Amino acid sequence: MTYGDIRRYAELSVRRGCGFALMAIVTAMVGFSGEPWIAVRCGAVFVLIAAVVLFWKGWTARSRNYRHTELWLMIEDAPALPRERLQSLIGGILAEVYFSHARVAAYVAVAMCVIAVVVGRPSPPG
Repeated sequence: MTYGDIRRYAELSVRRGCGFALMAIVTAMVGFSGEPWIAVRCGAVFVLIAAVVLFWKGWTARSRNYRHTELWLMIEDAPALPRERLQSLIGGILAEVYFSHARVAAYVAVAMCVIAVVVGRPSPPG
């Protein structure tokens, strides 16, 4: 098991969670599709919440017990390293992956906020 393999598993694990969050966000946006300006704004807020959660997960990844992570369950043949080294390796990889996904989610949230401002609220009739 190499560093690249562990990183690939970490990205798969985080992307799986982000995929489920994206599915929930899109479902909420479809629910508001009758009012596009509300749909885009709620999507922006939910993506921003996802970015904050990813940032928090990255912040706590180094101190979280590596044996209680999905990544540890995905690793078939664990490297023969001391526990402290495994904690540092897996926690560090998870932190990097969480922070990179949080950055992308923040960019998407900002883009959705810009779209929401451009779309704007429709003027009332009359």
